[in-house]
Amino acid sequence: MKSATLVSFVALALILGTPCLGAQPNGQGPQEITVNVPVDFMVGRIMFPAGNYIVKPLGDRTFRLQAGRGRESVKFVTESIRTPWHPSTASLVFSKEDGHYRLRELWMNAEIGEKIPGAPAPPLRTVGESRLEVPAKCTVCK
Repeated sequence: MKSATLVSFVALALILGTPCLGAQPNGQGPQEITVNVPVDFMVGRIMFPAGNYIVKPLGDRTFRLQAGRGRESVKFVTESIRTPWHPSTASLVFSKEDGHYRLRELWMNAEIGEKIPGAPAPPLRTVGESRLEVPAKCTVCK
């Protein structure tokens, strides 16, 4: 009887643990990236100063942006990006809206992109005018 309970427990643990494996296909991509953002920026309604930040996946398309120094932190949910264009490395992409840079895309590597939902971004007049791509580095890779 004890072995049947143990087998059931192990099976349940495997079933519940399987969704976590889908977050990074084939073990590709970093589990944590660092980025030095050269401008003040917003995530949602929260303003962050320029500086070093760490981005960690928390699971199920949820990420945490944490200041390298200080207490600035925010948790946000993303949506998959479907676009032919993507950066060549891990990066954060900002758009300039109403005089402020706003975090719009998160690329954990060159293939895995996520967009940060929110109010629609205004149409680009020129790419260089309102889009800022800041490269990131993998700090904890699997």
